[in-house]
Amino acid sequence: MRTFLMGCGAAVLALATVFPVRADTVHWKTVSGWDVSFYPGAEGCQAFAIFEQDTAFFIGFDTTDNQLSLDLTLLDQRWSSLEAGQNYDVSVQFGRESPWTVSMTGLSIDGYPGLHILIDAGSDKAALFVEEFQRKTFMEWTYQGSLLGRFTLKGSRRAFEEVVSCQKSYNAAKSSQDDPFASGKKDPFAD
Repeated sequence: MRTFLMGCGAAVLALATVFPVRADTVHWKTVSGWDVSFYPGAEGCQAFAIFEQDTAFFIGFDTTDNQLSLDLTLLDQRWSSLEAGQNYDVSVQFGRESPWTVSMTGLSIDGYPGLHILIDAGSDKAALFVEEFQRKTFMEWTYQGSLLGRFTLKGSRRAFEEVVSCQKSYNAAKSSQDDPFASGKKDPFAD
């Protein structure tokens, strides 16, 4: 069984500014039921879907702290006993692949309890996680043997491809706005 642990810290607070207040998002594209948008609080693009029983799922990027992270968040009002800041070892399985165990942090966003984790986007683990997410037709989340949800992944490949396109567009726009004096370029006003 694959296991990896990540801390969330300030990223959880940054995420709190983006859900469920959708006015702060910049819509990129809707693909096969997935809403791909830029989330200013996470400084990243994410795919969002609502599944049965109103479970919300986000997958995408967070670039706060100048580090590219894979951002995973599940929110569900039924999980009222979740404690913000508490770690929960949750299992996720894509299709019939070996399950992942992820240490997620509890959070509450505008009364919506949920689970959140950031994973180094440059890691092999993040790459394999995304590959399974895009390739399989469903994912199943459990906690201590209790089913949190079994969700369709229809359109997940195209949705995540749009997340990557959105993030590249944001990164290009951000880098084009750099201060020419801060980047080490010769000051044109210097004698």
